[in-house]
Amino acid sequence: MQRSSTQQTFIEAPVESVWELVGDPNRHPEWWPEMLEIECADLKEGCRYRGVVKGPFGAAAHDLVVDRFEDCREVSIFCDGTGVTTRFVLTDAQGGTFVEGCFTIEPNSIGMKVLGAVTGRRFMHSWLESSLENLRSAAAPQPAAARRRLTPTPPA
Repeated sequence: MQRSSTQQTFIEAPVESVWELVGDPNRHPEWWPEMLEIECADLKEGCRYRGVVKGPFGAAAHDLVVDRFEDCREVSIFCDGTGVTTRFVLTDAQGGTFVEGCFTIEPNSIGMKVLGAVTGRRFMHSWLESSLENLRSAAAPQPAAARRRLTPTPPA
């Protein structure tokens, strides 16, 4: 019983800036809801890494596998523990980035089968919607006033 959600958004930031967030798992906790911690040394297609995710049954460490990795364009990650595949495709569009996100769950445990049957589509839709909104916020260029506040004042 597969459940999935696909959504698109436009982010007013260059594709390279969005890719820095999407293509580097170590930066996923900056925008991915419930992603608490990542340990990824060398990202490439086929590699495995560890992530701690706060899920419906509490925080748990999961082994994640990069199914597809096309620099600055697409990443697909499969979670062994939950049966969830996440995919993001980026396209340069009018000075910004068009992002298509897809979350798919193929439950591989009793708990995930129950979750999938009861709230699968709604859960995936909400999680993806939050992910894309957070990604948009994280990738947005800072206004000049905010950059000035963050820039240290040189000593007199």
